[in-house]
Amino acid sequence: MKLLHKTLLATGALLAAGCSDPNPPETLPADLAAGKQVVETTCIACHGQGLNGAPILGNPKMWAKRLPQGEDTLVSHAINGYAYDMMPPRGGNPDLSDTQVRNAVRYMMSLVQPET
Repeated sequence: MKLLHKTLLATGALLAAGCSDPNPPETLPADLAAGKQVVETTCIACHGQGLNGAPILGNPKMWAKRLPQGEDTLVSHAINGYAYDMMPPRGGNPDLSDTQVRNAVRYMMSLVQPET
């Protein structure tokens, strides 16, 4: 809980300092906007700082070996858990639906994939 609190405080500090959101929800397709919300409320706890080896949001180098596995594999890892509980099922939030998890994975992937 302390880590999540620190992450939220750091995020708030950046926003207060005038850093704008590179992906405001109104500019994203619906599934990515929904995924962004899940990322900001659940996934950020680990993917914000690379906790337990989680690839950091927007870090192409850390995502480079994961992206080639494809969306379905990454979603399966996120739903079911992966790597000896380093990635807990549903990011540790059992209330997330499969669709919410898929949208979160899509959003995280979109931060490091080149635009087509």
